[in-house]
Amino acid sequence: MTKAFALLRAGYPYLTTFGMRRVTTFASDIAFGEEGRMYVVSRQEYGPNVRKLNDRDEDLGTVDGPFTWPSCIVRDRDENLYVSDEGAHTVSVFTRGGKLLRTIGSSGSGPGQFNRPSGLAFDAHDNLYVSDTQNHRVQKFSKDGAFIAQFGGLGAAPGEFNAPWGITLDSDGDVYVADWRNDRIQKFDSDGRFLMAIGRTGTEDGEFNRPSGVAVDEHGDIIVADRGNNRVQLFDHRGRYVEKFLGDATISRMGRVYVLANLKTLRLREMANLEPQKLFRAPTSVRLGPRGDLFVCDQASHRIQVYRKEAYVLSESQILPEMSAPTLMTT
Repeated sequence: MTKAFALLRAGYPYLTTFGMRRVTTFASDIAFGEEGRMYVVSRQEYGPNVRKLNDRDEDLGTVDGPFTWPSCIVRDRDENLYVSDEGAHTVSVFTRGGKLLRTIGSSGSGPGQFNRPSGLAFDAHDNLYVSDTQNHRVQKFSKDGAFIAQFGGLGAAPGEFNAPWGITLDSDGDVYVADWRNDRIQKFDSDGRFLMAIGRTGTEDGEFNRPSGVAVDEHGDIIVADRGNNRVQLFDHRGRYVEKFLGDATISRMGRVYVLANLKTLRLREMANLEPQKLFRAPTSVRLGPRGDLFVCDQASHRIQVYRKEAYVLSESQILPEMSAPTLMTT
């Protein structure tokens, strides 16, 4: 990871939307396969599944479980899919075709057991990190499911959690956890030693209301799904607030096909105020796609919004030292 001395942030424009209600229903997380494949956790009340799409927004069918209440998904190097299941208290492993290979964990509070597991992330050595949400800890496993280590515990002190959810690792191996009920992001080294925290409860810039997802890009920027505030926030690698995203959705390809085939829906959309339709509603997960694009699982709108960053790394000689009272109005 290039933790840039500074960046020229040229923009982070909206790119496209994937999915729709009845296909990516209550989309809570996404993973990426080869050849443009995407796997979306669909938390439907009846028949939850993992929906398979491609990068042309075409429906490729489902991985059907069995699931009780699936939450998050990651893939390994072989494109096997690891899906956390809050209701079953397990992580299930499937081939990309949907064959169940094994399950990891069981209900409980001992090492290797879970109470409503959620966020998943692999490190560079194929070890799997799991947010064990109601046990208020993070557990680490081999990719085959052997327990390795754990850290955390219930509380609000540095290094403690209250219902951790989303989790990710940067290329240095540091671990970032969305600490849901403590309204913050915590950063740890690979051994679980606390490094820093970002945020507090609130609605202002840099504050959170139940953050649920976290991602770290190639520059070390930290991106957070601020679910309760219906927005995504971006911070630099030091935790300084940079900007927020409120949603810019256009109708997806599969959405256009559906609406054009339904006369009543077409008329209702033609009559509607479309401004609210753009906005995030309970964005739950943020993931970086194969080309570095930002994918936001816009859960309550049953879709995925995509953004593309434009930024240029600057050396120390290319920029003035930091100022005590910066404002772009002076330039």
